[in-house]
Amino acid sequence: MVGLMVALGGGVGATLRYITQVGIQKGNLPTYYATIIVNLLGSLLLGIAANWSIENQTDLSFLTIGVLGGFTTFSTFSFDVVKLIDQKQYVTMMIYIVTNLLGGLLFFWLGWNF
Repeated sequence: MVGLMVALGGGVGATLRYITQVGIQKGNLPTYYATIIVNLLGSLLLGIAANWSIENQTDLSFLTIGVLGGFTTFSTFSFDVVKLIDQKQYVTMMIYIVTNLLGGLLFFWLGWNF
């Protein structure tokens, strides 16, 4: 049942991301503004939801993994980095950041030039 809720949430999140993109395009703004908006907003909302979920011992998979995961994956990246900081795993955190950012750029470039 949780898997179904995550899938439904993913559809909601992807739709919200699409609506954001369309709104930015209608405003004649650069499309990367939409990415910035969803990444920052998604990170903020995931921080609020994750903290609330932990404090209240409630599963918010529909919202966190589903909606926010469909809206942006950057929010999950931010959450993972903050968890590593809280756990004082600074070397692992730096490896995680570099691997995700540079690795993501490298793999995108490889796919782009395939």
